[in-house]
Order: sequence, then C-alpha cells, then structure tokens
Amino acid sequence: MKLSLAKWGNSAAIRVPKHVLAKLNIDSSNFDATSFDVDVEGDKMILRKRQEKTKFELLAEQSSGVRLNPEQELDWGEPTGKEIW
Repeated sequence: MKLSLAKWGNSAAIRVPKHVLAKLNIDSSNFDATSFDVDVEGDKMILRKRQEKTKFELLAEQSSGVRLNPEQELDWGEPTGKEIW
C-alpha cells in the first residue's frame, strides 16, 4: 500500500485509509481518544497504537503502596438495611 506525505500547516501528515483504521479498532469519529508511539529504525517509521492506562492502573500509580492487612477486622459500621451479620 502506498501512502503520500502532505503538508498540514507547519507539519506533515499521512492519510490513513479507513480500512486500516478498522483493522486497528480505531474509531474514525473519535480521533481525540487515540494516540500513538513513534519509533524510527533506520529508514522506517513505526507507529504503535498507545495502550491507554485504565483507571485502576492510574490509581495504583498514585498509591503509597500501603496494603490492608487481611487479618485485621474492618469496621463497616452499623447495618442500615436487612443485612445479616
């Protein structure tokens, strides 16, 4: 497949065909949510779809690393409904 490089403002752009985006599971109506990592190896430019971090991964990075002790009893407060304790 041959693609052309074109001027886009002060930058350059390559148009990616819709069928290529479909193979990468990229929603063509929401490009703001898609980013790529770029590597250059010799005369090759390699684009890799960036895997965005999940909310859990972001929270884990912010964690101080303190673990809850599973042996320690937690106080959940008084029952508020028909819970059986």
